[in-house]
Amino acid sequence: MAYETIKFETRDAIACITLNRPKAMNALSGAMVDELSSAVSVVAEDDGLRVLIITGAGRAFCCGADLKGVLAEAQAGNAKGFLSFLGTIQEIFHQLRELPKPTIAALNGFTLAGGLEMAIACDIVLAARSARLGDSHSNFGVLPGGGGGTIMPRLIGEKKANLLLFSGENWPAEEFENLGFVSAVHDDESLMDEAMKLADNLAQKSPLVLHRMKQMVADGRQLNPRDALTLETRLLAEHSKSADFLEGLSAFSEKRAPEYTGK
Repeated sequence: MAYETIKFETRDAIACITLNRPKAMNALSGAMVDELSSAVSVVAEDDGLRVLIITGAGRAFCCGADLKGVLAEAQAGNAKGFLSFLGTIQEIFHQLRELPKPTIAALNGFTLAGGLEMAIACDIVLAARSARLGDSHSNFGVLPGGGGGTIMPRLIGEKKANLLLFSGENWPAEEFENLGFVSAVHDDESLMDEAMKLADNLAQKSPLVLHRMKQMVADGRQLNPRDALTLETRLLAEHSKSADFLEGLSAFSEKRAPEYTGK
């Protein structure tokens, strides 16, 4: 697929998607969502790619859905068209959550509304020191539709989420780091170097381990402690039958670097 609204690059086992509508602050258009879906599918299907980084071009990571398109649908009275577009946005977020590989959101600038929701869907969130994050839907008389109003409160707490949602303000990356949403904040000029360094580290791990850890975190937070530990035990039992399990223990015993195959 030829990409016009994103850049899709690979380096060894790392894939990088750059949202590339800088003049529109990387707003999510229909074309961008289609291209994102295609690129994420490529990462999912290529066993040689083990980690995905998503970042943005220009001064924004992503400012959310393209409101001009939303307005056009509203003025035409086409609620079905708007909801269909929202469905495609939700689907790309589901793709990211269900991707059996680690995803890193590298927030290079403004991360608002749907951009924040895209970051919610990623496993690890790194942010440039100058980045500003917010929901902003209330500023435009719009409701969140991709997790900002339902999933974000689970991550930063109900009262902080209420303040973020109701006020429409955007906050510094450091505040979201203190809330536990941003994994780490880096100087602007080193953000992508740090993201690549982290991705390189993750790419050396067993793909099966990272996939199952992703399962544990996603599914375990919905369970009570007893059922959560049952889930861990089941996944560990499955993993103990894998070649990667044996390779990791053998490499430790033989004092060498492991070579994982994902099998």
